[in-house]
Order: sequence, then C-alpha cells, then structure tokens
Amino acid sequence: MAGRYRKPSIDLSATTSSSLNKGNNGNRNRSNSYRDRSNSYQRDRSNSYQRDRSNSYVRKPQSKSNLWKGSLNKDIGNSIIVQMVGMESSSHTVYARVDPSCNATPESLSTVPIGKVIEIMVDEEWRHVAKAILEKGVHVEPDSYPSAAELLKLGAVWLLNETAYAAGDHAHARRLSPKDENDTPDWKDMTLRVHVHPDRFFVAHEVDWTKYCKGLLLDNCTSAVVGGKKAHVPVMGFPDKKDGVIVYEDKNIGFAVLNKPGGMPCHSTLSNHAEDVVSMFSATLKERSGDELKHPFLSLPIRVEPEMHGLILAATKKEFCAYATKQLESGNTASNHHSSENGSENSNGLTNNNTGLTKTYRCLVCIKDPDDIDRIEKMVNRTIEHYVDVKSATPKKFVRNKPKTSNHEWAQCLLKITSVGQSNNFRAACVSSKYSDSNDFSLAHRLWGPNIQHPAEEWGVQYVMQIDVQLMTKSPHQIRGQLAALGIPIVGDGPYGGGVCEMRMHRHMWMRMAVQICHLEFSLPKWEEEGTEETKKGELATTQEKCVFHLNTAWWSDYLIDYEHSAMPNAIH
Repeated sequence: MAGRYRKPSIDLSATTSSSLNKGNNGNRNRSNSYRDRSNSYQRDRSNSYQRDRSNSYVRKPQSKSNLWKGSLNKDIGNSIIVQMVGMESSSHTVYARVDPSCNATPESLSTVPIGKVIEIMVDEEWRHVAKAILEKGVHVEPDSYPSAAELLKLGAVWLLNETAYAAGDHAHARRLSPKDENDTPDWKDMTLRVHVHPDRFFVAHEVDWTKYCKGLLLDNCTSAVVGGKKAHVPVMGFPDKKDGVIVYEDKNIGFAVLNKPGGMPCHSTLSNHAEDVVSMFSATLKERSGDELKHPFLSLPIRVEPEMHGLILAATKKEFCAYATKQLESGNTASNHHSSENGSENSNGLTNNNTGLTKTYRCLVCIKDPDDIDRIEKMVNRTIEHYVDVKSATPKKFVRNKPKTSNHEWAQCLLKITSVGQSNNFRAACVSSKYSDSNDFSLAHRLWGPNIQHPAEEWGVQYVMQIDVQLMTKSPHQIRGQLAALGIPIVGDGPYGGGVCEMRMHRHMWMRMAVQICHLEFSLPKWEEEGTEETKKGELATTQEKCVFHLNTAWWSDYLIDYEHSAMPNAIH
C-alpha cells in the first residue's frame, strides 16, 4: 500500500504500446477486478494507491544503446532532439532526455533546462490522451494530468544516472522539486523519469492541517483527555471553513494526535511526495517555524493503510518517537499475554492494559447471512486466531489453522471484537431492497454510491453492522483479512468482498473504507531529569498518567442514525 516504494518495472527496450502493456496487464487486471464495474480506466487511476506495488519482475541489466530503441524524437529547434519512451505504457511512466548524439552544439545542449524537457513531454502526453478520448471515449478526471510545474511540485519527476540505471542500479535516482526546474543536467548521462499520471489524493486538501478538529468543540464527538484533564483547544486553532485534523498537540513532549482522513497514505508514494500525512503536516510545522530551509522532524510510530481514517500518532521529536515505539511494543506484548479478564474496562467498553499503547478500530461490516449477527455477538471479548501468508498478493490468504506442511511464511494473527452494534437498541441495518423509495435502498446507496442500481444485491449483502475491534498482533491487512475470513468483510473493502464505496467532492473522486481508528491510549511521558535504571537523563520516562483520545462518530455514523430513526421496523435489535 501507500508508503511503500516500488522500483521501476518498465524495461525501456520495449517501447511499443503492446510490449509495454504486456508486462503490466497481470497486476492491472488483478487490481481492477474489484473496482467499479464500469471499468473506467481513469477512475482506477484516481485511487491508484490500491494497486499492487510489488515488482512485477526484476529488470535485468542492459546496454545503454538498447534503452532508447524505438523512442519518440521531438525536434525543439537548433538541432536539439528530445527523446521519449513509454508514452503509451499502462503505467504512464515516461523517460525523457536530450539526445546527446544530436547535431546540436555543446553550448546549445547546455541551455536546455529540466523544466523545458518536462513541458515537451507533457504536451506530447496530452496528444496521446486527446487521441484516446476521441477514438476510445476514455473518461478523464479533472486534474489527472498535471502540468510540468505541478508534476515537480508533486514530486513525480526523478533524475536518473543512465549508466547506473542500465546496470540495474536504482540507488542513483533523485526526486526533483520546483527548485530544480531551471537546472541543466549533463544530458550525456542523465535521464528524467516522469510519472505523467501520478497518484492523486485530493482528500488531503479537503481538511485544514493547521487547525483543530471541530468535534473537539461539540459534545460527544471527539474527546482528548491528558493526565485526567480535558485538553484545551487554543482559540487560534479553531477550524474555519474546513475541518481541522489536529486532535491534540504537545510541543514540549514532542507529539501530536491527528484525525487522518481516509483515502490518503501516511507516507509519500513513488509519484506523489506532496499529498500524504507526513508531507501535509510537515508543511504546517515548517510554516510555524518561519524557516523554509529548516526541515522539522516528523515520524509516524503507528502506520495505517491509506483507506483507513481516524486517530494516528505523530512524533515531532526523536525522543518521543523512541518512547512511542517502546510503548507500542509493550502494548502488543501485553495484549498477547493477557486475556480480557486481566484488563479493566473503561466507559467506552474498551479493554485497557496498564502499560503500552493501545488502539481500537471501529468497522462497519457486511452481513451476508442474518445468522452471522448472533454468531458474531457470541465472539465478543473472545480472542480470534487466524494465520496469514504474509508474502501472498492482495487479497492475502487468511486461514484458521496453520498448514503443517507449507513453503510459505505464515504469521499468527489475533484480534478481539469488543462491542457490536451502533447502540444498545440497534444492532444491524438492512440494506437489501428492490424498492427505490425504501430506507434500506437509500442506506445502501449512501454507503456504496449511486452508480450501481442495487449495490447490496451486487455484493451479496443483506445487513451492515458496526463493531469495535482490538488487534493483538501486527500483520499486513490483519483487520481486513481476519474479518473477511469470519465472513464479515468491511464495507468498501473491495479486495476482501466488501464492495466499493465511492466518494465525490469538488469534482474529484476517491474510494473510502468503513474502518476507523476510534480510540488511542498510552502513558503520558515526562522528561527524565536525573536518570534511572530504565531511562537516561534527557529521555522520556513513563508515568502513571494517561493520554486518552476517542472518536465517537465515523463517516457512516449519520447514515445509521438516520436509518435508525426512520426504519426501525427493518432494523435488528
């Protein structure tokens, strides 16, 4: 998922459209199998963080003379030739350079900046897009093909050492920024790799990264309790037109708790270095410091998948990052060795350990068999065990019993369902209906979007139910895979059978999943002034006081509340 980097998997010796598509169809077909049934190419690309980011194959070293065979050559005047390959590749990754063997003088070659080459390449790419629109009727989302300046701002342009790249070495690639637009590299051995259709996460611009959450100012929406006291929201941090993401911030200790939007990664991708949590909040910290040259420290001890939203922890000092890592490890160890009887239950019905960092997930799951509602309720506060093949492709394989004989690496997965239902009087909502004027029909379309006439029937879902879950181990796709293995996939989790939830706002579209980190708790640290056996002087030490953060509402909460008020006869109590 996002946050992980993928090395280029395009063999530049294959420059025709058919040969470039051949090496990528396997991953693309697997990725598109669970997407919008309209097979709209552009809609897939707008949520391209869902693509498989593993290498489709390892590129073998090749001679430099083969890299530009079949290239598209563009004469830009003064005998200067710009070469481009990969214009029609399915990955939309184009390699461009100034041909060092052209008839232009060395003085002329030294006057061609990086920005000029990118502009020529973008112009040529738009010719291919216009042709696809006119001949094939391809739908193009707004802002899906950025300008040369925007590509640099997004971090979608890389400068490669051609000799090293031909030898199979990717270590010499450097991501470019707007400051490099007017630079002129040595075109004799340098090449540009441009992701002309980069990953976009427009939801990052729908919130204000400098302000606090509106829920903190409303009753029973968002709570932040530090050391037993309700956290104070500074007046300058009140949200304005957009909702803020900051839940709590301690500049002295060096951490912040953020309410991450769903549909964006925590870390940058190969083609987008601007629309992720770290980049957006780092820009806020840099703006506060007033020093454009200073790069503030920011690390996310807890990594979550792009589709998930909710509470995440951000360390703004190295000392707190080390402290949070220890807390997280302590929390996982405690979860693995304590049953539900050994913990204390708080007012939210969540089990607390005395030490470590704990988090709780709120999910809206699909019920395909009404009998599963009672079956899942009987699992509350019981440890549920599965094993996952960690190296398998998405959707990963989860099984109840570990295979005795297997060459695969199977990891143990443990989770606990802590509560079921939206409220004490409301367990599950019906979404299956053939009548367009029914509340069940309306709820289904609010969850999965309006593009499918009967979305619940399309995915084989009869009811949806909200549950709270705590993970006791850490494995890739654990919460998604384990719930799917129980027969209750998360709403909007296409790969695991939960359908596709489409969200549109301000001309843009992204996918969202009904999973939220709703509760985050850890021990409040303090600076160690003298040093002890466990901590050194100047480090952060654990105290008995707690930091407790909680979200009472998710993006689907209002849908269920409206349904509960208007469709009680069809709800399961």
